[in-house]
Amino acid sequence: MKKYFRNAAALICSAALLLTAGCTKAEKKVIDSLPAGSPITARSEQVYKTQRNANPLSGIVFCADPTAVEYEGRLYVYGTNDTQQAEQDTTNDYDQIRSLVVFSTDDMVNWVYHGRIETGEIAPWIQNSWAPSIVSRKEKDGKTHFYLYFSNNGSGVGVITATDPLGPWSDPLGKPLIYQNMEGLENCPAPFDPGVCIDENGTGWLSFGGGVGASGNPVHTKVPKVVRLGEDLLSFDSEFVSIDAPYFFEASELNYIDGTYYYSYSTDWQQRGTGWDYEGIDPPPTCSMAYLTTKTPLDSESWTYRGAYFYNSGQNAEGESGLRWGNNHTHFCEYEGTNYIFHHTLLLEELQGGTAGFRSLMTDYLPMDKATGEIPLTAATRQGVKQIRLLDPYAENNGAVMFTSAGIGYGTGVNPAAVSQEAGAWVCVKGVDFGYGASEFMAQVQGKGRIEVRLDDVDGECAGWIEFDCTEPTWVRSTDFAAFEGRNHNLYFVFSSEGIAMQAWQFTKAEETCRPEEPIDAAEKPYRTIVISGQTENPGPSHSAVLEVTENGDYSVKSTAFDKESDVLNLGFINTDPAASYKVYVTSLSLETAQGMVEIPVGKELDPASAATNGLANGWGGAALGSVIYGTAETGLIAAETEIDWIGYRMALLVDGQEVPYTSITYNITVSGLTFDETNQ
Repeated sequence: MKKYFRNAAALICSAALLLTAGCTKAEKKVIDSLPAGSPITARSEQVYKTQRNANPLSGIVFCADPTAVEYEGRLYVYGTNDTQQAEQDTTNDYDQIRSLVVFSTDDMVNWVYHGRIETGEIAPWIQNSWAPSIVSRKEKDGKTHFYLYFSNNGSGVGVITATDPLGPWSDPLGKPLIYQNMEGLENCPAPFDPGVCIDENGTGWLSFGGGVGASGNPVHTKVPKVVRLGEDLLSFDSEFVSIDAPYFFEASELNYIDGTYYYSYSTDWQQRGTGWDYEGIDPPPTCSMAYLTTKTPLDSESWTYRGAYFYNSGQNAEGESGLRWGNNHTHFCEYEGTNYIFHHTLLLEELQGGTAGFRSLMTDYLPMDKATGEIPLTAATRQGVKQIRLLDPYAENNGAVMFTSAGIGYGTGVNPAAVSQEAGAWVCVKGVDFGYGASEFMAQVQGKGRIEVRLDDVDGECAGWIEFDCTEPTWVRSTDFAAFEGRNHNLYFVFSSEGIAMQAWQFTKAEETCRPEEPIDAAEKPYRTIVISGQTENPGPSHSAVLEVTENGDYSVKSTAFDKESDVLNLGFINTDPAASYKVYVTSLSLETAQGMVEIPVGKELDPASAATNGLANGWGGAALGSVIYGTAETGLIAAETEIDWIGYRMALLVDGQEVPYTSITYNITVSGLTFDETNQ
């Protein structure tokens, strides 16, 4: 995983000062571009977040366990820094994580990465820093103070504070706020995963807890705790009170909404059996998120179980979601009048072809009824949420603001620059409002090379460019920006070579009269998401392939990876949609082996509108062991014996008559009959 972050720190001059967003052009000391060099012909294919779906939030940074706070119109999201573990090239046991990460947005789709909070340096007594939870409050000094609580490994809770959402952060206690075997925590084996909120009176409340209780009753462990915080939000003003959260596991979170306290948590992994005693409410699905509410948090009997509200990432209302199963941790919040749920999945790692368990932040809508406190059960999506406002290109924008990117890394410090890691690297910014056109493009850059601006298509015509050779961050401008039609555009910055850092950028208006208003999604193309979900049995995760289809034609889409020792039990089902008008013809499968790709002919039409004919061969199909499924007996997929007792056979690959392990499946397909209307977009 190190390759996605290699040498980024070395690319930024540590002595360079960041310029403030309010500077005028004169104060920026802008220099003219060098004469035009060669147009950029390279284009990076190292893109791990699609150009259409809003999830995951970042296509670069692995992170998890989200929390959020709003400040001065921006939403700041914090998470566990799984990238720090990924840099060690290990599986994700979280042992190396001693930092947190920060992103922010004001439109819900373009995110700025603000770098790392080095918790291990701020509070050197910690073992790890996971699962943050944050609140802010205006104090007597007139400043807004931020209180960021975090898990100190599984053994307790720490807290750091700041007067800005980006720090600098300090450790006010110099020790844990909560620790194992603390008085009052006799039935709380892992007092971690804090959840904090502040009520309308300015009083702070903290929940936490994890592990298996002493009662032996999986439904009523009474492990999680809630406590009233002291006036300083750094001490306690009550005893610890148990919450009876059925099938409790971890991931505590607290919200205070219109006079009601909401406690949410992750349920455990065990099968739901006897002992469920909540009439009229179904047991929560495996490792789903569930919640309770109360008006009086310190009255343990007052907490009312309301049910599950968010599936595990591997599941949705139809069963398998096409995403991988993983642990679960959510945070919900209201921003600009809409309720959102932040969560994590393994989607970014899936898109990169990894299997080590590195997580990525996501956001979806939370259909909460605040009047009743009801939250219906929903699931993770790849699509995510819609853009709520257009980006202003005439303001100074952070160079790291992006919807997605390819071949891009980051510099160091707060507000790190976007840094190209190869020729043809690019950044995509979604929904930019060029209401007054553009006469000039300028950017604060460091390095040698060229940046081109393209509208709506990374492979489109160059509309503007700058050439530069700068050893320090320098503002460079280029005039004669190409004329273009329309107002709302997706914006692409394409970098000519490795090692170019872009700290900020800005456009100059070309016209005095504003162009006609356009819908916020004017630059978007309609598309159909096709998910092909297969199944493997341990040790590797099940495979899935996702294709975003904009028109009829031929496509190849590679599945996520699985372990070479895994038994492939079915080759894939297409997500069922009774209203689907299109068909998918599978020409062949390309199987990835250590010796290269092996293509096996298939020749089967799949119908997404029918649950009966929407899949390829599977181990329930009744084929005789040794028979050919696809291909030939010499080179093909064969029904082979499996030790898994609930299915008939596995899909073994033979090449020249010998079995060869394979680790991914590429589906070579033809899509026909695709339409986009109000019922099937």
